[in-house]
Amino acid sequence: MNKEEVDKNENSPEPSQTIRNPQSAICNSPIPAAAVALVRDTAQGIEVYLNKRPAHFRYYPGAFVFPGGRVDETDGDIQVTACREVREEIGVEIHPEGLALLRDIYTNPKAGPVYHMKTFAYEIIGEMPTVLNTEEVDGEIWIGAKEVLSLRETIFTPYQVSAAIYTISRFDKVLELLAALQHGHINDQYLPHRDYWL
Repeated sequence: MNKEEVDKNENSPEPSQTIRNPQSAICNSPIPAAAVALVRDTAQGIEVYLNKRPAHFRYYPGAFVFPGGRVDETDGDIQVTACREVREEIGVEIHPEGLALLRDIYTNPKAGPVYHMKTFAYEIIGEMPTVLNTEEVDGEIWIGAKEVLSLRETIFTPYQVSAAIYTISRFDKVLELLAALQHGHINDQYLPHRDYWL
């Protein structure tokens, strides 16, 4: 990952969440993982789907996040991981061909194990009935991307989720977001976030 890929937002300072030295990432044996930002168009702009982590979770208890998790040995590739995690957490079937890479980062060791996290955007059209896995999910919400950012004092999202939502919020329509991602993922920074584990 080179600096140009990481810093598409040139006016932002260096993110402390991103491991910039590939050798450092290799030494830390980062765990491959995937998350999916389920997005849909509304009259007010793009909405994102978030689920709430249970209070007993060791990392980010009670936080609102995208469905996701680490790669299993039986997963053929990272897209399969993304689809499996969505199915396991919220009972929704999505398809690999609909995934668009939104964000590609390494997480901060201060936040727990180091993950090589790939976050994908996936368009949902209409309603999306869910069946929550209550061992992993404590609640769910569809909310406008801009609204989440304005409510950061009451709806806690970890830094990488906030940064992904910030990227989504810069587009008026899902089609515009997906068209931009055809040119490559966007590792935006999100400066207002107050999370210690940036």
